[in-house]
Amino acid sequence: MAVSKLNKTNNLLQFNARGFAQLIHQRRLQLGLSTRDLATRAKISQPYVVSLERAREAPRSTSIKKRNTSNTPTVDVIAQLAHALDIEPVKLFQQAMHLASRHVLLVVDNSSATPLQIVQHANSDHRHIDIKLRKRNSRLYKPSDITEALYNQLQNLRDEIAGKSLGLVFSQTSSTMTKVDNPNAVIAFEHQWADVVNQAASSVGAHAMFNICAYKISDLKSLKNPLSTARELFDVHEEVWSYQDSRLTIGTNSQKQIIQQLTK
Repeated sequence: MAVSKLNKTNNLLQFNARGFAQLIHQRRLQLGLSTRDLATRAKISQPYVVSLERAREAPRSTSIKKRNTSNTPTVDVIAQLAHALDIEPVKLFQQAMHLASRHVLLVVDNSSATPLQIVQHANSDHRHIDIKLRKRNSRLYKPSDITEALYNQLQNLRDEIAGKSLGLVFSQTSSTMTKVDNPNAVIAFEHQWADVVNQAASSVGAHAMFNICAYKISDLKSLKNPLSTARELFDVHEEVWSYQDSRLTIGTNSQKQIIQQLTK
């Protein structure tokens, strides 16, 4: 299988709440400081210190919620904590950040290559896992059931994925859409899916660097309004990848390829 290597298109960083919390908690204990002591040294409130450190604890809820960024510290706060904990500021800044999660739409042709194989060949820097979420043949698509299945599967993988950045590949998305009575519900859930996946990965101490939803071009064509569906999918994903004739294309050209295939 000849697959083009994926170029890095998104080097944005985001706050690594868990890694940051672990470092300041461990360092605080090494210095024999209470949360109040650290708050006094860093000139911030004790409840805020407690809140920052609490990110070490994995959330267990499977409810769909907005990302909570209210506890993301400012540059000044990180610098103050570095001084209070006698840590090189650069080290604390590095621990506080990691590459942003990428919600990716992958549209594939009818080749024999699986979505997992395509992604593995295109990006070998990270471990990729194919996540299977639908085990029942129900014709009704329920986002709450999908969310619960995601949490349960990641919990089962906790020991091998905790502390790692992963590529999570959802290869069943396309076939699911064709087997349920309400395919539009699958597309609608895509609007929340990035938050759901990020929270589920965080619950086991992992980071979903890639969250890849795979669709077959033939399945998209089977929908009532394939072009409008494709454009909606373009809008709700940060990146669009097209796999056609054993070549992976990303960005604007991939969208053009998908539109061309849908209009053939």
